[in-house]
Amino acid sequence: MSFSTLPLFFKVLGLILIITTHGSYVAEARKAIAPSPRQRVSALVDVVCQSYEVLEEDRERCTKEMLSDPKISSEKDSGKLRILLVDLAIKKSREARISLEKMAKTNNKYPEALEHCAGFLNDAVLQFDSALDSLKNPNPEEDLMSISMNVTIAGDQLDYCEIGLANDHIVDHTVKSIIHNARMHQRMVSRAFSM
Repeated sequence: MSFSTLPLFFKVLGLILIITTHGSYVAEARKAIAPSPRQRVSALVDVVCQSYEVLEEDRERCTKEMLSDPKISSEKDSGKLRILLVDLAIKKSREARISLEKMAKTNNKYPEALEHCAGFLNDAVLQFDSALDSLKNPNPEEDLMSISMNVTIAGDQLDYCEIGLANDHIVDHTVKSIIHNARMHQRMVSRAFSM
């Protein structure tokens, strides 16, 4: 290398160092700007789960449940969130009904009471189905208040189940847990309708 090309060599080397260093700073800056997974979550999750309608003891479980579903956790439109939550409530209420029906077949102590509860859960599912149908196929004569009545009536069905068990003096923690889970989802939907 001659002395005449040496300045050109240092200019090129300097330029390469600047570009390389600048590139790493840009990459670091992008990492710092990228939102964390929690920041990408819709604020509606907190609106639903941290409300007075969801019992304080259920708030953490509500948040985990909503965060476990990417569609629900990232939804920013309250109308679409209502549909997703009603759909989830249907699924959870059906699971509860099936669990109670199975318990009624295997439980010799109080099968009739469990069958009644399963019937009330079936009625709750029907109310949720009606709300979901109304949300997906809007009717100009139906407003959100009338659709939310279906959700309230679904909650009433869960009340009837609990009242029936209490009247029969039945204390079964498994049954209570099953109904409590369905109730939490009904409350989540109820909160979504009041947004």
